Amino acid sequence: MTSDRVHKTVMNAKVGFIFYFVSILLAFFSRSIFLKCLGDEFMGLAGTLYSILNFLNISEIGIGTCIAYFLYKPIADQDHEKICEIVSLFGYLYRIIGTIILSGGIIVSAFFPLIFADQGVSLSIVYFAFYSFLGSHLIAYFINYRQILLDSDQKTYKISIWTQTGGAITTIIQIALAYYYHNPYLWAAVQFIFSVFTCWMLNWVISREYPWLKTNKNRGREILKKYPEVLVKAKQIFIHRLKNFFLSKSDEILIFAFESLQMVAYYGNYVMIVGKLTALFNSVLVGMNASIGNLVAEGNKWNIRKVFWEYLTFRYWITGIFIIGLAFLINPVIAWWVGPQYILADHLVFLILLNMYIMLTRPAVDLFINAYGLYDDVWAAYAEGIINLTITLIVGYFYGLVGILLGKIISMLLLVVIWKPYFLYKRGFKESIGNYWLGVFKHYLIILASLALCYALPHLLQWQAEPTISSILLSALCITLPVIVVFSILLYLFVPGAKDLAHRIPFCKKTN
Repeated sequence: MTSDRVHKTVMNAKVGFIFYFVSILLAFFSRSIFLKCLGDEFMGLAGTLYSILNFLNISEIGIGTCIAYFLYKPIADQDHEKICEIVSLFGYLYRIIGTIILSGGIIVSAFFPLIFADQGVSLSIVYFAFYSFLGSHLIAYFINYRQILLDSDQKTYKISIWTQTGGAITTIIQIALAYYYHNPYLWAAVQFIFSVFTCWMLNWVISREYPWLKTNKNRGREILKKYPEVLVKAKQIFIHRLKNFFLSKSDEILIFAFESLQMVAYYGNYVMIVGKLTALFNSVLVGMNASIGNLVAEGNKWNIRKVFWEYLTFRYWITGIFIIGLAFLINPVIAWWVGPQYILADHLVFLILLNMYIMLTRPAVDLFINAYGLYDDVWAAYAEGIINLTITLIVGYFYGLVGILLGKIISMLLLVVIWKPYFLYKRGFKESIGNYWLGVFKHYLIILASLALCYALPHLLQWQAEPTISSILLSALCITLPVIVVFSILLYLFVPGAKDLAHRIPFCKKTN
């Protein structure tokens, strides 16, 4: 079971990693073609319509995560009857959510003549594009709901292969049509047509993978009576996700309110770099949710603890590498990319990187909390939101971006860094949290020592990275790479889980 779980995790990581770079290349190239051939107005319209759909999609928050939790145990036990019931229940709940989104979309579209008045686009393309996007979106709710089983069974790579390939083909065809015909109707139609085709192919894969999977959404109400805890946990998850949704989407609005549109642009450059690195990290670990859920469902406490420290160490190691690299190189990269006038003050860069460090390391605890189904600390979501908002409004009013970042960081330090590990150890692991803090403080000391070395080394060598690609690459090789090596060695020698993690690497396994 363990080797199978590792194999699936590696496959998920490989596929996610490959398609991450494919999507980046296509997005970079297609964006310029679409802007040139379809116009700024239509691309702005498309972005606005997608934002409206994302807002409507808030009604889903929690259901998928909740159902995945209830699938881990029957998948581990190969209980096909129970799996069929839970997937049927998921289809029933998704049908309700899809109906809500469809109704909300129809209501919102009634106001399009007011929303898009004097925007330079015809209402016919507004409605055609919106309902094309809405139709593509609703497929997941009314037809594609069975893919939750692939995801929970650690086979996310099979979903990615078809959905990402379909998305890549769609983009390529849209590029060709936009270039030759300059027709936004064709662009939107292709989006819907290939969504239908991808849906058909994915369902074919699911039927071949699980020929025994028989679902009946009409039995959803009956099945729900057997699993009343589904709605209880879904409501708990909803509160946590809703908090994350609003806090993560409010930065630009708050910066605009307390600073200026110019500062929004400055901050956006840093966020884009951090966001791309975060997406790269997540693409590698895309399948870990189901793997950890499957591990916890097996109930081997020794193995759960061992994997916990391996996973925690891996996240802290990769995050540390990103932070060390960005600490010395992000400003030269910004200067080379968009110009030196866009560089933020050092204290703002520090706060951005500290926020990134917490955000990238928090899943080490969060994923195990999810695997244990521990969502009932809804007070923590309210507390984090209230603390964040209070600090942001008070300090942000006087100090702008500093206050906004401090609001995020302080609220996460209290609730994410301190409370969540305690909650996991008390309710999940059911043991003292002392060993956790001993191990994590070693990570904190090592990253601080490494950052100190990263800042001291250029001064000792009288080295300054210039905003040129050659200087940036040379600085990465001569400054950040040696620091990363020292950082990695210190982790291997002193933190729990590092040696177990290293032994998973083939050449380390042979030499130890």
